[in-house]
Amino acid sequence: MADYATVADITVLKRALSLDEQRRAAALIPEVCNQIRFEAQKVGKNFDEMIYSSELGVQYDCLEGDGYSHEFTLSDKPVAIESVSSNGMLISDYTLHDNVITFTDAPANEAEILVIYKYRILLHIAKTVTVDVVMRELNTPGAQLPATQYSESTGGISQSYLLPNASGRIALWPSDLKALGLKKQVIGMIDLMRR
Repeated sequence: MADYATVADITVLKRALSLDEQRRAAALIPEVCNQIRFEAQKVGKNFDEMIYSSELGVQYDCLEGDGYSHEFTLSDKPVAIESVSSNGMLISDYTLHDNVITFTDAPANEAEILVIYKYRILLHIAKTVTVDVVMRELNTPGAQLPATQYSESTGGISQSYLLPNASGRIALWPSDLKALGLKKQVIGMIDLMRR
């Protein structure tokens, strides 16, 4: 079972990481992915199977050649390549491994490379949720717990926090579960007029 995100995804989607943050992120990513799988099992689903059967989306990645680079990283992991072109000319001499496309000949300097491919939409969502959860952990300073609300006053000296994860363990928030399709809003009603 592969992870849904990488440290490189975090740097592309969020921000550059220090060496210490990169090490922490590399350790956190598999933990978050396993947490997603566990949450899916709790509702009777296999998340990896959900990804495999999810809808396909079409992605257009525009890359720029520099005359010597052969490898380029795509934004998502392609299921099928629709077309690859450089300055409008179709290219067929390339290989694909995960989300890395490698050209036999390095595209020319300032060449506009267009890669059109299909990808699993749920895998993309899992990647962004994984990145968000890891960033929440990385942005939590020291032993301080992540708070979603904070209030402070002076004079009488008062502070209050709302801790969605008071235990400090890695946790998926309800918004994360909803984005992953593991939590749906339930509408219920009570008939007060019933005798």
